[in-house]
Amino acid sequence: MKRSLKSKNRKKRILVDIYYLHVAQTGIRTYTEALIESVQSAVDPQFEYIISPSYASIKSSTFFKGKTPKWKNLLYQLLYFLRKAVVLPILTHWHRCDLVFSPDILSPLWARGVKISVIHDAAFWENPDHYNPRWRRYFLSLLDLSLRRNAQVVTITEYSKKQLQKHLNIPRLPVHVVYPATNLVAKSTFKSERPLQSPYFLHVGVMEKRKNLVTLVRAYEHFLKETGKTDVKLVLVGQRGPRKELDDYDNVIHEIDRLRLRDQVILPGFVSREVLESYYQHAFVYIFPSLNEGFGMPILEAFSYKIPVIISNQGALREVGGEAVLYPKDNSAKAFAKEMEKLVKGKEVRNSLVERGEKRLKSFSGTQFLDKLEKVFSAETW
Repeated sequence: MKRSLKSKNRKKRILVDIYYLHVAQTGIRTYTEALIESVQSAVDPQFEYIISPSYASIKSSTFFKGKTPKWKNLLYQLLYFLRKAVVLPILTHWHRCDLVFSPDILSPLWARGVKISVIHDAAFWENPDHYNPRWRRYFLSLLDLSLRRNAQVVTITEYSKKQLQKHLNIPRLPVHVVYPATNLVAKSTFKSERPLQSPYFLHVGVMEKRKNLVTLVRAYEHFLKETGKTDVKLVLVGQRGPRKELDDYDNVIHEIDRLRLRDQVILPGFVSREVLESYYQHAFVYIFPSLNEGFGMPILEAFSYKIPVIISNQGALREVGGEAVLYPKDNSAKAFAKEMEKLVKGKEVRNSLVERGEKRLKSFSGTQFLDKLEKVFSAETW
């Protein structure tokens, strides 16, 4: 009787699989780390969270991080899929879990309790050329199998939900929208030394084809022609894309050379966090022209530094930015240039966007994120 009462009163157990942090670089890494921080800082979480593997051990490990040889990449893939097929299911029984939560898209093939996958966007279906075709087919077949039984999906925008429901094609599969935590707040007014003496448009991110940076370079050239403001530079912070089929660096450089903009476009490459903060603090405008995003974390990052933002005319980015951003009627270079001109000519427009951005940022707090996520857990565990 005592044992039964104890079992009844215990908190529901959530196993959070963070193994992908060994190699994650961008969106999934930010999402997972924000989740861990939200759980660790929660005063009285509704659930008992089991983080696996240990977050401390992953942070201290460098074996799979950075530029790795092919054999390490293959080893990681083998261990990753072995974990999803065997190790993680066993762990759910070992810990007597009520739910297993996978921020890295793929749920275990079987598990004790409900399985919830976080699928950030529909890139696997909408950009198949960005992935090795054999690997993509294998991954999607495992994803489909993992979602067929006792499974749920969490995604990060209403836009992504619509796209996923179209591509997953699994009737009655619940798909929940929970805006992710950014744990970003408006930065202090203290500013570091300027990285450039000139005002500049800023973009931060790896140079992948979907980021649409060639169009941004062309838009900047149109801006210079229309305004004659050659003192305003364009800064593209970031390194090459992680894979050859994704990388757009050579095309960006070619366009800069073709338009004779070598002196106007600054390419710092990968920079330290301290240097990156300096670029954000002194930016004139942040521009995010990406054509394929499930969310758009750089928008909120720019809001935190009180920078006006221009985005592409893309569903997820418009949803995240709300009324605090500008975007072109279409995604042509000339249309982007017109929005750039607005912010150079209109101080009132700039100030209004900054004020709206600060308010919009509050919708993505860690507290709100965990509260909404736990509502999903509460509805689906038992």
